[in-house]
Amino acid sequence: MAVGITLSTKDQVGATLLPILRERGFTETQRPGILKWGDIYLIVVDKPIVPTEGYRPRAEPYPIDYDGLAEQLGIEYYVVAYRHASKSGAPCLTVHAPGNFGEALYGGRPRELQRTVAKPMRSIFLRLRDPPPEGYAVSLEATHHSPTSFKTPMFFAEVGSTPEQWRDQEAAEHLARAILEGISDVGEATVAIGFGGGHYCPKFTELEAEMAFGHICAKYALDLLDEELVRQMVERTLD
Repeated sequence: MAVGITLSTKDQVGATLLPILRERGFTETQRPGILKWGDIYLIVVDKPIVPTEGYRPRAEPYPIDYDGLAEQLGIEYYVVAYRHASKSGAPCLTVHAPGNFGEALYGGRPRELQRTVAKPMRSIFLRLRDPPPEGYAVSLEATHHSPTSFKTPMFFAEVGSTPEQWRDQEAAEHLARAILEGISDVGEATVAIGFGGGHYCPKFTELEAEMAFGHICAKYALDLLDEELVRQMVERTLD
């Protein structure tokens, strides 16, 4: 099976990362916006992957049919390389599963979690941490934002938290290396889901050397949980 990396040229991290991945050996295929290197596809879109405000799936289709591409190209899962934004503006490198425990404030559907894969996410996380560029923190994040509805598993690998970091060549090089090495050599670990703690999951981040976390519900979202959402956390966290 192949793996997909996807980025957006409308995202500053994606725009910074694209020429780096080309230099790493990704070359054009016969299909516009699709590059390939070995068994890894690079899917380039020209619209934001995560909308800045909620969208209605029927009124505004997603920028690309990731499931259709996965079926055509044999893609097992996608890594979404994207920007991370925060009020603190602290430089960081993060990974997380997408999904909405409550309202769909940034795309997707309310109370729906996207299928994700825990072991490849852990593999990339460990390489982001080994060691990161000076001044950058590395952490897991709790599940948040879209997409939520694709059958093909996805997770995000992000650079944050301001335009200065989004354009940082060293951070982008580090992200590219971590993604490519991480998906090429996925180690074994116990798969887990998480409940509680802050958004940046300090306790779960400490455990990531031993365990592979998929969906995480931070303390601020615990009151939103019900049996259906817990079921989604379990069933939509894949190896």
